[in-house]
Amino acid sequence: MKWVLFVLVIIVILVIVISVYAANFFLNVALFRNNKWYDETGHKMMNPDNFNKGKSQYDLIEEQQIQQGDAFWQLAFAQDHWLKTGGEKLYSRLIIPHPESKKWVICVHGYRSFGKRDMAFVASKFSEQGYNILVPDLKAHGKSTGNVIGMGWLDRLDLLKWIQEVLVIEPAAEIILFGGSMGAATVMMTSGENLPENIKGFVVDCGYSSVYNEFGAMLRSAFKLPAFPILTIANALAKKKVGYSLKDASSVRQLEKNELPTLFIHGTGDKFVPHQMLYENMEATNGVKESLIVEKAPHLSSFIYEPEHYFETVFEFIHRYC
Repeated sequence: MKWVLFVLVIIVILVIVISVYAANFFLNVALFRNNKWYDETGHKMMNPDNFNKGKSQYDLIEEQQIQQGDAFWQLAFAQDHWLKTGGEKLYSRLIIPHPESKKWVICVHGYRSFGKRDMAFVASKFSEQGYNILVPDLKAHGKSTGNVIGMGWLDRLDLLKWIQEVLVIEPAAEIILFGGSMGAATVMMTSGENLPENIKGFVVDCGYSSVYNEFGAMLRSAFKLPAFPILTIANALAKKKVGYSLKDASSVRQLEKNELPTLFIHGTGDKFVPHQMLYENMEATNGVKESLIVEKAPHLSSFIYEPEHYFETVFEFIHRYC
């Protein structure tokens, strides 16, 4: 009997040690900018669709959209704009094709990406509708400095500062916040803050319900590991390592305080953020809400799979409610 007890104790200790190691490893991979393992291996595991490009009709559409976005990014009315905050220097592209317009959009990119990559084409489509645009690189992304990835939770505070930057340029601006992936989570997490009346509504594409739930999904699907106890330990470690709790970083909790119109978008082929999270987010918000579900679209690819339907839906929603 004593041997059985001894073996059980050893097993429990091993499970705890392995789980602590796994939790710490996962946090380092997920939440710090410079991680060689993520660059070489993790990215492909976590978002395989980014590595399955070929010459399908959707790949050709994406290439055309990238070209359009790149050309728009370089036009004469676009310029670099910087913001210093908390010892960091944050970058954005300020695009003012319509100086007399009061319509503005802030477009927020996704996880480990940057503004030009994810939002240049989207920005061009908003310009066609008479909008001026600000496209930031979130902290620890793109040209912005920083090492800790905020997963939307820390970024919501920077987004509040970017809103103020727009209001310095145009105090009467009517602003839409548009986000994709982690950018969508940033927008949803910002929705629960005390916002100026200039903010008129939100468009969020494939955002997660909380960092805790998203990391749980990643552990199961990409790493083939159980969320418990690794995620429980990771949540306890996160506050000390990165300054925020994975559970506190919740789109759902912030949306519960939101009363502004919100359009939720997701593709059913998303392997990075489960599309079922759309329903959790949508249920939480108290404002006018609609959804757009794009069948088979991978992560942040709905406007590639159904571009006309996508942008018709976006602008119809904005014109009706915002």
